[in-house]
Amino acid sequence: MRYVPRTDDIEAGDHLITSGLGGIFPKGLSMGDVVRVERKEYGLFQEVEVRPSADFSRLEEVIVILRLPEKGEG
Repeated sequence: MRYVPRTDDIEAGDHLITSGLGGIFPKGLSMGDVVRVERKEYGLFQEVEVRPSADFSRLEEVIVILRLPEKGEG
């Protein structure tokens, strides 16, 4: 994961789910498990490695969203 603030309390073993706050994904979707967290001595962000919940070798269909509709569009 990118751009995780250094102040966020996250550690290996944590399970990640969507919050629904961004309006893109619904609340409660399983994203994966944290396998590694690296906090450097400086900088705004920490580096977080996540093992995805999905088995990408078994995916049959994927939807690609190029843009979200503006309010008032279909």
